[in-house]
Amino acid sequence: MNESMKTENIERYFQEIGKTAEKNVGYIDPKISQYMLWGAFASFKMKNYLIAFYPDEIVFVGITMMGKLSDEHFSIPKDEVESMTVKKGLIQYKIVIKADGKKLPLKCNKKILGAPWQKEHIAFLESVDWYQ
Repeated sequence: MNESMKTENIERYFQEIGKTAEKNVGYIDPKISQYMLWGAFASFKMKNYLIAFYPDEIVFVGITMMGKLSDEHFSIPKDEVESMTVKKGLIQYKIVIKADGKKLPLKCNKKILGAPWQKEHIAFLESVDWYQ
């Protein structure tokens, strides 16, 4: 299992940035085309992210090609989110966040091999309507 999938590493990372990482964190993949269209993603050279939903913001943490948590992260304040839709599929959720006039489509698997916490966290996020 890589470093970014271990709960203790995730919790430590979020503590270092002054946040909690309970059941509000999930593993996501943005569509490749979004790297050029979404400014915050353009600065990252990663393909996968941890996303953490909070009542006041959404935090993105990049995962490097080596499976480590990136030193950099960014957030979108909830008051800047114009809309967010979540569609439940058979094996993954499709999340579309619209902010600053741009759409950010994301894929979030319900289960991930090597990350048993993903299923529980996604169920929790669904139960709180993804903090919408």
